[in-house]
Amino acid sequence: MYSTNSSADKLLWQAFKLGDEDAYTRLYQKYVRVLFSYGKKILTDDSRVEDIVQDLFIDLWQSRARLADVENPRFYLFSVLRRRILKSLSKEPAILQDWEFTDEEILPVSLPEEFYIIEAEGIEKQKHHLDTWLKSLPVRQYEVLMLRYYQDFSYQEIAAILSINEQSVRNLITRALEKLRQLTVQMLIVLILSFF
Repeated sequence: MYSTNSSADKLLWQAFKLGDEDAYTRLYQKYVRVLFSYGKKILTDDSRVEDIVQDLFIDLWQSRARLADVENPRFYLFSVLRRRILKSLSKEPAILQDWEFTDEEILPVSLPEEFYIIEAEGIEKQKHHLDTWLKSLPVRQYEVLMLRYYQDFSYQEIAAILSINEQSVRNLITRALEKLRQLTVQMLIVLILSFF
């Protein structure tokens, strides 16, 4: 079962494979930012991630006639990007080892304008806390949450991207959510104690 979006992507992919520059440009524009954002979750060197993403799209264009038909271009692009990043990390064994073997247990009413300013500040503060908490998770837990909840990949797709089994993905997500719950409870306790 594919969404309309993935069906449209599939048609774009087929047109791109046939040499349609407009289809290629549309795929690029649709995915370059999201791939860059995902790549930064794995590799913190922005310029290196940017180079890998750019090389990925250049290689796609140059080898378009040899590429297979894919059911889900988005899934394909994420998988290829991840493999390329890990390959670039394999040239730095210490980094790769840290990445691959990270211990998962450790990563109609009109209101006054002031109301909206205060609300925006509150939301920004919550986003900052969530971002801080997410970054405190072990790397693999952080990555599965990004893929599941920010990129909307299924457990099966995440397992394929990460080259692990589906149950491992579920376990990583469960542990990550449990850790986030613990952090939330700790924050509430601190807030309650600060009032006394």
